[in-house]
Amino acid sequence: MIGLCALAAVVVWLVWFSSVLSVRDVRVVGVTDERAAEVLSAAAVPTGVPLARLDAGAAEQRVRALPWVASAEVRRGWPTEAVIAVTLREPVAVLESDPRRQAVDADAVVFELDQVLPRKLPKIRAEGAALEAAVAVLQSLPDDIRDRVVTVVATTRDDVDLLLRSGDEVRWGNASQPEMKAEVLRALLKRKADMYDVSAPELPTTFRLG
Repeated sequence: MIGLCALAAVVVWLVWFSSVLSVRDVRVVGVTDERAAEVLSAAAVPTGVPLARLDAGAAEQRVRALPWVASAEVRRGWPTEAVIAVTLREPVAVLESDPRRQAVDADAVVFELDQVLPRKLPKIRAEGAALEAAVAVLQSLPDDIRDRVVTVVATTRDDVDLLLRSGDEVRWGNASQPEMKAEVLRALLKRKADMYDVSAPELPTTFRLG
């Protein structure tokens, strides 16, 4: 019994207090180069701390605070390594004011990317709550409608417009009733018009300008 207690004490000391199983290396996966360096700096994982006592949750929160990080997880890589796994935010649109650098994800978070963005990403002209509404509308669009959209313009949550590749404009309104609005818009697009208003899909209208 005494021998078992002594062994347990040694194990506890090795794991929780000694430098034998302490953090010696910190590795980042999911990003490389400058981004990896930013993650390491933000995580601030101390070396020399016993791996068992590493505050992984605090390090994860610091990494998640980076605007371009969607999720982060700090794992213990026994015996002496800490691994930070990072997932980048996925752009669904770009800001019209700076389309080469400012991307927007599905949660309406604006962030910078150091990679070339897909050319087909629509642009968004909106701020604050209107930006959230613009993203919500964009995400609710069926593929055949979304593929026609080049710009989403919003001034309020209830005033979202879509500019189509054809040059026509769609008054979409808010993010409610997306399936019904899409169905009505498909029918309206068979008519020649400059403006299609489906903000109230029960009473849709079209306009010719000029």
